[in-house]
Amino acid sequence: MAIVNLLPDGDISNSPAWTIGTGSDVYAVLDDDDTGHVTSDSSDIEATATGKTCVVEMTDHSLDAGTTINSVQGVIKHNNRGRGTTYAIEMIILHSGGTYYTESTGTQSGASSWRTTTFTERTTSNGSAAWTLAQIDDLQMSLELTAHTGGTTGITYVYFTVDYTVPAAVTDNAILFGTAI
Repeated sequence: MAIVNLLPDGDISNSPAWTIGTGSDVYAVLDDDDTGHVTSDSSDIEATATGKTCVVEMTDHSLDAGTTINSVQGVIKHNNRGRGTTYAIEMIILHSGGTYYTESTGTQSGASSWRTTTFTERTTSNGSAAWTLAQIDDLQMSLELTAHTGGTTGITYVYFTVDYTVPAAVTDNAILFGTAI
Protein backbone atom coordinates (compact mmCIF):
# COMPACT_ATOMS: atom_id res chain seq x y z
CA MET A 1 0.00 0.00 0.00
CA ALA A 2 1.03 3.56 -0.69
CA ILE A 3 -0.36 7.00 0.08
CA VAL A 4 -0.83 10.15 -2.01
CA ASN A 5 -2.23 13.44 -0.70
CA LEU A 6 -4.49 15.35 -3.08
CA LEU A 7 -4.39 19.10 -2.41
CA PRO A 8 -6.81 21.82 -3.55
CA ASP A 9 -5.99 23.19 -6.99
CA GLY A 10 -9.04 25.22 -7.99
CA ASP A 11 -12.08 27.03 -6.65
CA ILE A 12 -15.59 25.79 -7.45
CA SER A 13 -17.47 28.27 -5.24
CA ASN A 14 -17.23 30.49 -2.17
CA SER A 15 -20.75 31.57 -1.26
CA PRO A 16 -21.79 32.73 1.24
CA ALA A 17 -18.14 33.65 1.24
CA TRP A 18 -15.42 32.78 3.68
CA THR A 19 -12.95 35.67 4.01
CA ILE A 20 -9.72 34.80 2.21
CA GLY A 21 -6.57 35.68 4.17
CA THR A 22 -4.46 36.71 1.18
CA GLY A 23 -5.14 36.81 -2.54
CA SER A 24 -8.46 36.00 -4.17
CA ASP A 25 -8.48 32.19 -4.37
CA VAL A 26 -9.68 29.86 -1.62
CA TYR A 27 -7.65 26.90 -2.90
CA ALA A 28 -4.41 28.91 -2.88
CA VAL A 29 -4.56 29.47 0.89
CA LEU A 30 -5.76 25.95 1.71
CA ASP A 31 -3.00 24.03 -0.07
CA ASP A 32 -0.12 25.00 2.25
CA ASP A 33 0.43 23.58 5.71
CA ASP A 34 1.18 26.31 8.27
CA THR A 35 2.79 25.24 11.50
CA GLY A 36 3.16 28.77 12.86
CA HIS A 37 1.01 30.56 15.39
CA VAL A 38 -2.59 31.05 14.34
CA THR A 39 -2.51 34.85 14.60
CA SER A 40 0.50 35.08 12.28
CA ASP A 41 -1.04 32.87 9.56
CA SER A 42 -2.59 34.89 6.76
CA SER A 43 -2.80 31.85 4.48
CA ASP A 44 -6.26 30.74 5.58
CA ILE A 45 -9.97 31.28 5.17
CA GLU A 46 -11.91 32.80 8.06
CA ALA A 47 -15.49 33.37 9.17
CA THR A 48 -17.26 35.04 12.07
CA ALA A 49 -20.74 33.61 11.38
CA THR A 50 -22.26 30.26 10.44
CA GLY A 51 -23.27 29.35 6.91
CA LYS A 52 -20.00 30.24 5.17
CA THR A 53 -19.43 27.60 2.49
CA CYS A 54 -16.73 26.96 -0.10
CA VAL A 55 -15.99 24.13 -2.50
CA VAL A 56 -12.53 23.40 -3.90
CA GLU A 57 -11.47 20.88 -6.51
CA MET A 58 -8.51 18.65 -5.81
CA THR A 59 -5.43 17.79 -7.86
CA ASP A 60 -5.70 14.87 -10.24
CA HIS A 61 -3.87 11.74 -9.25
CA SER A 62 -0.80 10.45 -11.05
CA LEU A 63 -1.63 6.79 -10.52
CA ASP A 64 -1.17 4.09 -13.14
CA ALA A 65 -4.08 2.22 -14.71
CA GLY A 66 -4.88 -0.89 -12.72
CA THR A 67 -4.15 0.80 -9.40
CA THR A 68 -6.55 -0.23 -6.64
CA ILE A 69 -7.91 2.54 -4.42
CA ASN A 70 -8.13 1.26 -0.84
CA SER A 71 -9.55 4.39 0.82
CA VAL A 72 -10.11 8.14 0.70
CA GLN A 73 -9.88 10.26 3.84
CA GLY A 74 -10.43 14.00 4.32
CA VAL A 75 -8.13 16.06 6.56
CA ILE A 76 -8.57 19.69 7.63
CA LYS A 77 -6.49 21.96 9.87
CA HIS A 78 -8.66 24.53 11.68
CA ASN A 79 -9.24 26.62 14.81
CA ASN A 80 -11.03 29.49 16.49
CA ARG A 81 -8.73 31.67 18.55
CA GLY A 82 -11.50 33.21 20.67
CA ARG A 83 -11.61 32.38 24.38
CA GLY A 84 -14.66 30.46 25.48
CA THR A 85 -15.84 29.91 21.90
CA THR A 86 -17.05 26.78 20.17
CA TYR A 87 -17.48 25.94 16.52
CA ALA A 88 -18.09 23.07 14.11
CA ILE A 89 -17.09 22.60 10.47
CA GLU A 90 -18.82 20.26 8.04
CA MET A 91 -16.59 18.60 5.44
CA ILE A 92 -18.25 17.00 2.44
CA ILE A 93 -16.50 14.69 -0.04
CA LEU A 94 -18.00 15.68 -3.37
CA HIS A 95 -17.71 15.02 -7.08
CA SER A 96 -18.95 17.07 -10.02
CA GLY A 97 -22.31 15.28 -9.92
CA GLY A 98 -23.04 15.16 -6.19
CA THR A 99 -22.03 13.97 -2.74
CA TYR A 100 -20.09 10.95 -1.56
CA TYR A 101 -19.91 11.57 2.22
CA THR A 102 -20.67 14.28 4.80
CA GLU A 103 -18.81 14.55 8.10
CA SER A 104 -18.36 17.11 10.87
CA THR A 105 -15.52 18.08 13.16
CA GLY A 106 -18.10 17.98 15.96
CA THR A 107 -18.11 20.78 18.50
CA GLN A 108 -14.62 22.19 18.94
CA SER A 109 -13.42 24.64 21.62
CA GLY A 110 -11.44 27.73 20.69
CA ALA A 111 -7.67 27.34 20.96
CA SER A 112 -4.56 29.33 20.17
CA SER A 113 -3.05 26.69 17.91
CA TRP A 114 -4.21 24.84 14.83
CA ARG A 115 -6.11 21.57 15.27
CA THR A 116 -6.12 18.77 12.72
CA THR A 117 -9.22 16.69 12.14
CA THR A 118 -8.74 13.45 10.23
CA PHE A 119 -12.12 12.17 9.10
CA THR A 120 -13.34 8.61 8.54
CA GLU A 121 -11.34 6.47 6.13
CA ARG A 122 -13.82 5.69 3.33
CA THR A 123 -13.10 2.38 1.62
CA THR A 124 -15.94 2.70 -0.91
CA SER A 125 -17.44 5.56 -2.89
CA ASN A 126 -21.05 4.70 -2.04
CA GLY A 127 -21.02 2.18 0.77
CA SER A 128 -20.43 -0.84 -1.49
CA ALA A 129 -18.53 0.01 -4.70
CA ALA A 130 -14.76 0.42 -4.74
CA TRP A 131 -13.32 3.82 -5.64
CA THR A 132 -12.25 4.24 -9.27
CA LEU A 133 -9.40 6.32 -10.67
CA ALA A 134 -11.97 8.51 -12.47
CA GLN A 135 -13.68 9.24 -9.15
CA ILE A 136 -10.36 10.15 -7.56
CA ASP A 137 -9.70 12.60 -10.41
CA ASP A 138 -13.10 14.22 -9.79
CA LEU A 139 -12.78 14.75 -6.01
CA GLN A 140 -13.95 18.02 -4.50
CA MET A 141 -14.19 19.18 -0.89
CA SER A 142 -16.88 21.39 0.61
CA LEU A 143 -16.27 23.23 3.88
CA GLU A 144 -19.12 24.86 5.82
CA LEU A 145 -19.06 26.57 9.20
CA THR A 146 -22.13 24.99 10.82
CA ALA A 147 -21.78 26.19 14.43
CA HIS A 148 -20.09 29.29 15.82
CA THR A 149 -20.41 31.05 19.20
CA GLY A 150 -17.98 33.92 18.62
CA GLY A 151 -14.47 34.84 17.63
CA THR A 152 -13.00 33.98 14.24
CA THR A 153 -12.96 30.44 12.90
CA GLY A 154 -10.22 29.65 10.39
CA ILE A 155 -9.13 26.82 8.12
CA THR A 156 -5.53 26.79 6.88
CA TYR A 157 -4.94 23.40 5.23
CA VAL A 158 -7.09 20.69 3.63
CA TYR A 159 -6.41 17.57 1.60
CA PHE A 160 -7.55 14.05 0.82
CA THR A 161 -5.30 11.13 1.68
CA VAL A 162 -5.70 8.38 -0.91
CA ASP A 163 -4.43 4.95 0.10
CA TYR A 164 -3.77 2.76 -2.94
CA THR A 165 -2.11 -0.44 -4.13
CA VAL A 166 -0.15 -0.54 -7.37
CA PRO A 167 -0.70 -3.45 -9.72
CA ALA A 168 1.74 -6.32 -9.34
CA ALA A 169 4.54 -6.35 -11.87
CA VAL A 170 4.23 -9.07 -14.49
CA THR A 171 7.26 -11.26 -14.90
CA ASP A 172 7.79 -13.63 -17.77
CA ASN A 173 9.84 -16.63 -16.82
CA ALA A 174 9.05 -18.74 -19.87
CA ILE A 175 10.95 -21.97 -20.24
CA LEU A 176 12.16 -22.71 -23.74
CA PHE A 177 13.88 -26.05 -24.24
CA GLY A 178 14.68 -26.35 -20.53
CA THR A 179 16.28 -22.90 -20.24
CA ALA A 180 14.67 -19.83 -18.67
CA ILE A 181 14.61 -16.88 -21.04
